Amino acid sequence: MQPRRTSTPLSPPLKMRTFVAILLYMGISELPSIDDYWAMETRVPQVANLKSSKRFRLMRRLVHFNDNTQIPGTIDRFFKVRQLFNLLVTAFRSEPQTPKQSVDEVMVAFKGNTAGNLRQYIKNKPDKWGFKLFARASKDGYIHDLVLYQCKTTLKAHVVPMTSEQQAMGVTSQIVSVLASTMSSYTTTAIFADNFFTSLEIVRYLKDKQCRYMGTARDTRIGKPPLKSIKDMEKKAVPCGVHDYVTSDDGILALRWKNNRVVTLLSTYMGVEPISSVYRYCSDTKRKEPISCPAVIKSYNANMGGIDKSDMLVHLYRTPMKSKRWYMRMFAYAIDVSLTNAWIMYRRDIKALAMDGLSLKNFRIQVFMSCSSQRAVMSQPRRSSSFPCAPSTSVDVPMPVRGHRSHTPRCFCAV
Repeated sequence: MQPRRTSTPLSPPLKMRTFVAILLYMGISELPSIDDYWAMETRVPQVANLKSSKRFRLMRRLVHFNDNTQIPGTIDRFFKVRQLFNLLVTAFRSEPQTPKQSVDEVMVAFKGNTAGNLRQYIKNKPDKWGFKLFARASKDGYIHDLVLYQCKTTLKAHVVPMTSEQQAMGVTSQIVSVLASTMSSYTTTAIFADNFFTSLEIVRYLKDKQCRYMGTARDTRIGKPPLKSIKDMEKKAVPCGVHDYVTSDDGILALRWKNNRVVTLLSTYMGVEPISSVYRYCSDTKRKEPISCPAVIKSYNANMGGIDKSDMLVHLYRTPMKSKRWYMRMFAYAIDVSLTNAWIMYRRDIKALAMDGLSLKNFRIQVFMSCSSQRAVMSQPRRSSSFPCAPSTSVDVPMPVRGHRSHTPRCFCAV
């Protein structure tokens, strides 16, 4: 907590756990206003019994993640949350990675004007306005590494140092190389990325390190391989499913395939064979028709969705954090992505044991109950059949002493 002039003492770690527990539950039971959780008509006991509205707002106003007096002179524009994300990423990297990793962009929604050009716009993302992060993830959505984008100084502020070879590359190639440098092994991993990141430069860099790569590519980043031009393949006379490919002397495959549009792809992971079929809608016959599909296309579609899956899971129960202070939105994302990663790890263990596990919602509720279990409550709400209960455990709850003022809020708190 950052010191401020206030008569209320700063919160110990236990009360910060309660603060985070409230945010976790708000992500499941979201109301239009923060005040609604304590209002008489819309009161939520799971939240209101833990902390008063006044105390919750005070903690939300005072919470900081770094020393603001150190900001002058730093090039790190994410200084306010850098330590928080460094701790998270260190924990994320400790989980064993899967052999197939994808690299993509993540948008943390923020529409305010207080972040300057840290706020970016990407038209194809569900959250078009917000903070842009580059991420590396497993196929099941587990985020292993993150790079916070801050324009030209992105990699200067990042904690992973770059070699002279990396510094000579383009920006997107640098991003991929930095994210790949934190992998446990190059030789046992294949990286998948879209056309924002793919170039001959990064493919050759990773190939020299015996790391396989596959990604869609823009026509201006693949050199000049002897392929049919995009203009020729877009002609109506060329049916869907037609492909053209060439392999370089150093083993890099360049392929063009006509689907609803022409797709260009570079790969050192696998080749064109075997050719299989996929179904696509045909405007002439008004139904789906089979077209030929190279193996490299199917593999890309099967392994590229890790970041999108993480985004989907984060959006299911997103921590509400409406604030003019931009770093609070990053804090909310840190909570959500940490919980999502924890749930994915839990699902991996459950799958290995061949057991039925909790859904993400029920898992979040269990974490909420764990964070709030040491907090005494004055009123016990009636249990609903839709509210999953924690396993039976004995918890020592401190009881109020006669003659002493209780620290626990009464039934209805001041708003």
